[in-house]
Amino acid sequence: MICKENIRQREEARVETQGKTSGNPYLNAREEWLERYGNYISRAAQWRMAAFIALVIACLSVAGNVMQLRQEKITRYFVAVNELGKVAAARMDGPANQTPVRVIQAEIAAVIENWRTVTVDTELQKRMIASLTAHTAGAAKGVLKQWYDQNNPFEIAKGGKLINVQIHGLPLPVSQGSYRVEWTEIVRSHQGIELSRDNYEAIATVEIMPPQDEATMLKNPGGVYITNLSAGKIIK
Repeated sequence: MICKENIRQREEARVETQGKTSGNPYLNAREEWLERYGNYISRAAQWRMAAFIALVIACLSVAGNVMQLRQEKITRYFVAVNELGKVAAARMDGPANQTPVRVIQAEIAAVIENWRTVTVDTELQKRMIASLTAHTAGAAKGVLKQWYDQNNPFEIAKGGKLINVQIHGLPLPVSQGSYRVEWTEIVRSHQGIELSRDNYEAIATVEIMPPQDEATMLKNPGGVYITNLSAGKIIK
């Protein structure tokens, strides 16, 4: 019995020794699998983490852009007017109030005067045309271009006629953004002799576009633009 027990112990010791030297096949297979694919798995996990971080950053960026777009950006400016409604002063850092109606009415009246007046002073005529250009936009510019093509004020003045415009009170609103204005055109010779007198009316559509820079503010501080204009003689 003692011999058999010794033989069994020696056999177990031999097997254990062989296991230590040759290695367990299951453990060896696991170690080989980890060596071959462990790096791939680790890299894949790192890429997944990087992709997740990039997705979070992209979501935060989009959310920030949406919040920025939803915020109102208003260039604050202040327009002071006199008792006639004409602009007396303007600055960018004042309160952003809605353009008063009397400012719109005064600007429309000024546009009509600059448009239909004919003077012998060529420099004054050029300034009136420049002011008219700074206060019109859209279809109104086409209307004025067609008018000046047929009624050149410089040629009219050379022909011996001058036109004085008299506005009949403040333009009155007829609808949302549209105003009706009446005036009288008095045609005189260079000697001051009255040649004719006619009454006119016009419908002007107005749009408010606050100035975005100082150059525009100097030309049109109220941000009042006439976008459409139709005029005709009043026949009684």
